[in-house]
Amino acid sequence: MTRGSVLGYALATLMVIVGAYVALAGMGHVGESGDTSRGWSFVGSLLAGFGVALGLTVASRR
Repeated sequence: MTRGSVLGYALATLMVIVGAYVALAGMGHVGESGDTSRGWSFVGSLLAGFGVALGLTVASRR
């Protein structure tokens, strides 16, 4: 495993985790305020999706 693939996997994992958290917070499932935001849930879902796509791209280049 090269340094680039390790960095790619680490970045993909971070994107998925942060994206899932932002999406769930935007939907009101995480956090204390209970506020919902369609914008944050969209951005979080998009970020998590790009993280999955990055992980698949890194995996296919092996």
